[in-house]
Amino acid sequence: MHRVRKTGAFVALLLVCLTVGIPNALAQKPVKSARKIVSMAKPAYPQTLKDLHIEGLVRLKATVSPDGSVGNIEVIGGNPILVENAVKAVKAWKYAPAPSPSEEVVVLNFSDR
Repeated sequence: MHRVRKTGAFVALLLVCLTVGIPNALAQKPVKSARKIVSMAKPAYPQTLKDLHIEGLVRLKATVSPDGSVGNIEVIGGNPILVENAVKAVKAWKYAPAPSPSEEVVVLNFSDR
C-alpha cells in the first residue's frame, strides 16, 4: 500500500510538471467554419484533472468527409494531457453534408470553472 501511495503521488507530480511548462498559446481561437456541426459530443474531463486544476485549450484540425463524418484528426496544440479526450470527442462529431471533404479547426476548452 505504501508503494501505491508513492506511485499515485509521483503520477500527480508528473502531471503537474508536464502542464506547467506547456504554453497554452499554441491553442488559439477557432477559425469560423462554413460547415455546420449537426451533433457534438462533449469531451470527458476527468475529476482527477479537475481536482489538480489541470485545464487548458486543445486545438485540432479534423478532416471531414462529404457525408459529415470526422476522419483524420491532427493535434495542432494545447495541453497534451487533455488531447486524448478531445480527439475522442471530436471523432464522434457529425457535420452537415457537403460536396467535398473539408478541414475544420476545432478548439476545445477544458476548465474546472
